[in-house]
Parts: sequence; C-alpha cells; structure tokens
Amino acid sequence: MDEDFTRTLLAWHVHGSWMESFTAGRHRYLVPLNAERDADGRGLCGRDWPRAQEISIGELRDQDVDLVVLQRPEELELAAEWLGRRPGIDVPAVYVEHNAPRPFAVDSTHPLAGRRDIPLVHVTDFNRLMWDNGVAPTTVITHGIADPGNFYTGDVAAAATMINEPLRRWRTVGADLLSELCAHVPIDVWGIDTLELNRPGGRSAVRGKGDVPRNRLWRQIARRRVYVHTARWTSLGLSLVEAMYLGMPVVAVASTEAPQVVPAEAGVVSSDVATLAYALQGFVTDTAAATVAGKAAREFAMAHFSLDRFLGEWDRVIEECCR
Repeated sequence: MDEDFTRTLLAWHVHGSWMESFTAGRHRYLVPLNAERDADGRGLCGRDWPRAQEISIGELRDQDVDLVVLQRPEELELAAEWLGRRPGIDVPAVYVEHNAPRPFAVDSTHPLAGRRDIPLVHVTDFNRLMWDNGVAPTTVITHGIADPGNFYTGDVAAAATMINEPLRRWRTVGADLLSELCAHVPIDVWGIDTLELNRPGGRSAVRGKGDVPRNRLWRQIARRRVYVHTARWTSLGLSLVEAMYLGMPVVAVASTEAPQVVPAEAGVVSSDVATLAYALQGFVTDTAAATVAGKAAREFAMAHFSLDRFLGEWDRVIEECCR
C-alpha cells in the first residue's frame, strides 16, 4: 500500500473520541457542517483535527468523495441527497456500528443487514456476535487511541469513573450501581451532566465532577486509586481504554466486551456487585496491589489499543472499499 496515497472521506462527527483517532490517519476527512450545527452537521466543534475540514452541505456535491463513512442509518439518505450519489451504489461506503444491539440483545436486526454492497465494521467482537448482521459483510476494528501518558499516582483514596449523562442513561450505563459500589469507597464521576449526581445538602459518596477538558481530566482521574467501569449495555467505552493507558487498576461490570479487555492481572471483572465493591475497597487500601495492577492494565492497553494498529486496519478497509 502506498503510504503517500490518500483518499477523500466523508464522515459525520458522531463520537468525538473515536473521530479523533479516525481523523489521525493519512487521508482527507470531510465533516459536514450545517447552519443548525445539529447531529447532522455539527462540524468539528472546535476540535483540533489537522486532516479534517468542515464542509457546508451546499459544497458537498462538488467534492470528489472516494468513500462515505456511515455511522447512523439516516446518513444513507443524507449522503444521497447531499452528494447526489447513493452510498454503496454510486459511491463506495462503509458503515461503522458503535453500539451494542437494541432493543434486543440477540434478536435485533442491523439496519444494514440486507445490504451486501456496504461493509459493516463493528468496534467489538461482542457487538458483531450479538447483532443480526444478515448478509452484510462484517469485520471488527477495535478502538485505538494515542497514548495519553502514564499519569497514574493514585494519591487520592477514591475510585474514578467517566459516564456521560448518567441520570438519563441510568441502567444502561450502570449509574444505578454507584450507590452500592460506594459503600466502602467514594466514587468521583466525570462526564457530561455528572454534576446532577450531587444532591443539594447531601453527603453522598458519589461525587459528580462535571465535564472537564481532557488535558486536565486525565491527570485528575489518574490521581484516584482505581477506575470503576459500570456499563451494563454499551459498547466498549474509550474511557475504559483511556484509564488503562493512564496506568489505573480496573474494577468492571462483566458485561459486553469488558471481560475480554481487562485481564485478571489488571483488575477485577464480575457480575456480582458486592464482589466489585469489595474489589474497590481492596485496591484503595492496598496501594502496592493497585500499582501493580495498573501497570498490567497499561501494558495490555498499549499492546491491544494502539493508534497505529487502528489506523493500519482502517487503511486496509478503506482501500478494499475503494477498489
């Protein structure tokens, strides 16, 4: 593959962390921007992605797009309307499925299940297994991120977690488990709308810390002794991968892909909430064990979630689609 050869890709800004990794490749990335700056055209949202450029809807028809990177079912119609070409028919396309199946764990048919002309890329093996993919050609490209650095100090005797909109997404993200998990250890929660977890006048051991920029977020989280991952039914969150890169030991609910990405030496994975609560207590009281487990977590993350591996696998898929 010619490393200097680039393609022009059309991709919506759906998941910022994934998009940051995806646009770190060698291609030209067009990101739709509309007047409303809504989900169909939010542009870069101020992100510093050097190879990505915002493009207005009216300019898209004049662009020589090599590949449409779909991430939501409605983008099939949006791309056809805005480009004047139908994805998978008039212009090559690939569909990235970020989520675990809904509404049913094993009986949900994927929106692309009837399409042989648009490859379906899952972000975890669990998702590919559980979705009914029909006749769509499928593959898996797991997450990859740039190494944020080994910032772990663990000097704060508390657990950390990252959950966006915990009250709205409640059981899906396992936010309801926090009150039991904090029986022995305070839990600090970062993310969108996490301040809503702080009850007026309350003295809960669950403490919402708000949505903090990542350059500050990682150092704050890495001061906590252990990272807790509570999600019941989400895809593998990049926040868990980031915490492992930071060098943090992990305590995780044994659901979706988590059992495959947290090795025994890096922490504790269980479907028993009491076991998880005691594991948090164990790491908080035993700093030496926490440090050893955190080192193993970081080594696993570096071996399995590198940005170079992620981009290399995407380059191969892109070239196969554009042949």
